[in-house]
Amino acid sequence: MSWKTAAISLVLSCSAMADATSTQALGAAGIDPTATRLNYMLNCQGCHAADGRGLNDIPAMADFVGNFLSVDGGRAYLVQVPGSANSPLSDQDLANVLNWILLTMSAAQLPQPFTLYSAEEVAGFRQQPLADAAATRARLLAKFTDG
Repeated sequence: MSWKTAAISLVLSCSAMADATSTQALGAAGIDPTATRLNYMLNCQGCHAADGRGLNDIPAMADFVGNFLSVDGGRAYLVQVPGSANSPLSDQDLANVLNWILLTMSAAQLPQPFTLYSAEEVAGFRQQPLADAAATRARLLAKFTDG
């Protein structure tokens, strides 16, 4: 086996382990990963892509979005951005989608311990939509380098 084949096998096995860990975490929280992925596909994927990389000027979530939970205001921000706050999803379905995104796309960046979003938390944050999501994002990103 060549070193390239070995490297690819290692990456695939790590991805499979990460997927299994995420699926277990979602299942333990009572979140149906299939239904939640479908909600992501129908409500988020058009702007953030299937893998969370972001399209055009839409920010990437993959391997990054979990960082927001480590700064003051970041947890609220993920609910208050227009795509979340204005989505047709119920508060519970939005909480599930946010938890799915965090656990499947950015698990390595999550603070420990990680607290799942609840429907009640989402409902509270949704009542305080952002006036300027880009400015809020810039302020939060600055906290990453300040802290």
